[in-house]
Amino acid sequence: MTFLQLAKRLRQEAGIAGTGPTTVVSQSGEMLQVVDWIAAAYETIQNAHISWRFLRTDFSFSTVAGTQSYTPATIGATSFADWIREDMRIYLTSVADEQFLEYSPWDEFRVAYLFGSNRTVQGRPAVVTVKPNNSLALWQLPDAVYTVTGEYYKTPDVLSGDSDTPIIPTRFHMIIVWRALMDYGAFQAADEKYAHGQNEYTRLMRMMELDQLEDFLFGDPLA
Repeated sequence: MTFLQLAKRLRQEAGIAGTGPTTVVSQSGEMLQVVDWIAAAYETIQNAHISWRFLRTDFSFSTVAGTQSYTPATIGATSFADWIREDMRIYLTSVADEQFLEYSPWDEFRVAYLFGSNRTVQGRPAVVTVKPNNSLALWQLPDAVYTVTGEYYKTPDVLSGDSDTPIIPTRFHMIIVWRALMDYGAFQAADEKYAHGQNEYTRLMRMMELDQLEDFLFGDPLA
């Protein structure tokens, strides 16, 4: 479903009179609220978990000899949210030469490798860490041009145009409508609409968590 289709479906589920919206751009009044509720619901769903599979993407960059640290921006990690730390690899000339980089937490890395002569040792990097500013740091310092590969999680996607489509799997698109219906119900004090939206949202959220989270485990039941 597109952004516009989602907005129209919300209007339908909310029981708002008319056939609109005709576009999600430059709306006003009640149709602006409909559009905004869909956009907000989409963001809320993505922020429910940083580790959604649909927010996961890969990266690859070339090291610079003698350079230890690399920011997300300098390696082309757009819409960066967080690194997947335990699965970074490195190779020199081809993937036949590929090896895993050992991940070391920043405080341990700093004590072990950013002290004395270790600061300037050059060679094939074997250890990686994430600095407090989210830069990747390697040890040893690269002595040549290596290729580093891995994955990271992106920040939430944003809907803006009529034809924009959510990045969540198509079969779960209605979760956006149901979450937005909760906002509509809360705004209008329409308890029945809120409850219906909440029930459907909770059902689809549980299904999507099972499908889109790694090794998802439900928490203990509430007392």
